[in-house]
Amino acid sequence: MKKFFGVFVLAAFVVCGGARAQFVGEGNGSSDQVDSLKQVVETLSNQVQETEETDLNQKIWKDRAKYFNIGFVKQSLTSKDDDVKYKSSMGVNMTWGKTYYLHKKPLWNMVKIGLDWSWVDFNYVKYSSVEETYEDDGFGDWMDYGDYYSGEEDFDLDFGCHQLEYGMQIGPSITVNPIKQLKVSTYFRFQPSMSIMLLDDEAYYGFVPFFNFGAAVAWNAISIGVEGRWGGTKYDGVSVDDEEDGAYVEEEDFEASDLVDTFTQRMRTKSFRVYISFRF
Repeated sequence: MKKFFGVFVLAAFVVCGGARAQFVGEGNGSSDQVDSLKQVVETLSNQVQETEETDLNQKIWKDRAKYFNIGFVKQSLTSKDDDVKYKSSMGVNMTWGKTYYLHKKPLWNMVKIGLDWSWVDFNYVKYSSVEETYEDDGFGDWMDYGDYYSGEEDFDLDFGCHQLEYGMQIGPSITVNPIKQLKVSTYFRFQPSMSIMLLDDEAYYGFVPFFNFGAAVAWNAISIGVEGRWGGTKYDGVSVDDEEDGAYVEEEDFEASDLVDTFTQRMRTKSFRVYISFRF
């Protein structure tokens, strides 16, 4: 703004001086001087405009390339082997990364294509409700867990159901800057993750390839976004074998492996995230 004001004052001075020279000068020399001074003013104005555009481009794109997201997660976990579905009661997410733009100048002076790399992505969910996904076979609500375990007032999980994931995201993004500091972006990312779960008295672990699709609206350093995420894999599971078979086992025949069961189970995860992002 100061630069623009300085150019404006200089232009006014040059025009006034040129007008005066036109009246007091002789021949064509005065008009040539005025034309030269006008060219100088135009050159200075163009330089100021280019400087302002460079500063604005720096603030919009380069200074806002990194992001830190904190969000709320709604998630479900479905077992393909046991036909059981877990629904989350709460969940949080944290993502930290950077957008690497593939070209310096925006296309059509408003669009940039980039590559997003989130080197940190934490996702934690606590599941509360459990339901079966069997089709209705005439038994009605008898297959509901709350009625099936009729010997107890409520079906309570021993340790609760929790899922913790750590992964990295990478994928293309498109960002549009229609006016000033406003930016609208959409992206698609691949997210390889390590997942650990505790479901009642069973522990699971596995490598899960997730896919993310989302969009965000940003103004200056603050943005709000939504994201869908899905993926599945075969988990390795471990549980304590507390079943009693009524047989007497001599102490010398006892092995630690008799207390542990190992198994595998196919599970699929779907997530919906709403987050606030800080760009810097």
